[in-house]
Amino acid sequence: MKRIYSILIGFLFVCQISYGQFVIYFQPEIYGRTIDGLGSFQVQNLTGAVMSGQIVITVQETVTKSPVVTITTPLTNIQPGTANFPRNVYAGSLFRFSSNAYASITNQTKNFPPGQYSFCYQFVNGDKQGDDFENCFDAEIQPLVPLALIYPADGDKICQKRPMLTWQPPIPFNASMRFRLLLTEKKEGEAVENLLVNAPLLLLDNITTTSINYPSGHPDLKEGKTYVWQVIAYQNNVVMSRSEMWEFTVQCNEPQKQLPTDSYRELKLLMNGNHYIANRSLKFSFQNNYNIRKLSYTIYDIGNGMKPLKYCPEVTLTTGLNKVDIDLTEMELEPGKHYLLKVHPFNEPDIQVRFIFEDKDFE
Repeated sequence: MKRIYSILIGFLFVCQISYGQFVIYFQPEIYGRTIDGLGSFQVQNLTGAVMSGQIVITVQETVTKSPVVTITTPLTNIQPGTANFPRNVYAGSLFRFSSNAYASITNQTKNFPPGQYSFCYQFVNGDKQGDDFENCFDAEIQPLVPLALIYPADGDKICQKRPMLTWQPPIPFNASMRFRLLLTEKKEGEAVENLLVNAPLLLLDNITTTSINYPSGHPDLKEGKTYVWQVIAYQNNVVMSRSEMWEFTVQCNEPQKQLPTDSYRELKLLMNGNHYIANRSLKFSFQNNYNIRKLSYTIYDIGNGMKPLKYCPEVTLTTGLNKVDIDLTEMELEPGKHYLLKVHPFNEPDIQVRFIFEDKDFE
């Protein structure tokens, strides 16, 4: 009985040694993107003798369970030790592609489309009495450079109700690749992903270029509305790359800056103040006793040699007390700089008020 146990243990030990005597090394993250890259692998022969046989490489996309290609090398001799598999031997291999979308793309472009792949390398011993050996490797393949949107940029505000939409294709790129563009209005409380898939405002398919004008047959984009868009690259109904979802707003009219609600102090009283702060506007009350129709005034840039400013807004007056607002936001004044307001009342001395311009939001 002891002798039988010894024979069984010895047999198992020999099998374990035999299994590790021939090993194939492959880096799918680096070389698993292309058909040519599959030939970049190493073989390790630890038997101490020359082994004659073939390498059979099988590739499968594991999510869809789609076989892609089977590559069978010519019969070759593997010397003892570790070495790169000869490129000239790999070049003479037989390549058999399957009949599915993944295989068709790979056969056409010699690049594997994005997916989850299993790469199995099997050494088929030329000696029918010898052992075969197999090593498998798994990897996710993605484009070297994904598809990217260009214009309108994310968060952009544009004054175009029929904009040109542009994007950068994924790399690697080939001429048989097509693009699908989805655009929809962003609405509160609704998931953008669902809107793009279920209710896109614009769906354009089979695009061959990387830019397209907003179609004339669709209604204009609306002022003040925010839109979300995405582009998908595909080939033979296989998605090659998806862009991020970007949003932009159609805004042709700049929102008016909010003016402060300061009280209207008597203009003559402001003459006595040392630091009158004018936040986006000059506000004061002015007594018109002579039925003058327009306020006569000038604003000077103190820091620029008392140079008078051009294009001061026109201020209409009525007889009696007037509450005057002079909007300073369109006059290209610099925040923090000192200016001088000079009002020229009829038949009275000029009134001069120094002020500091500010451009700040307020609560």
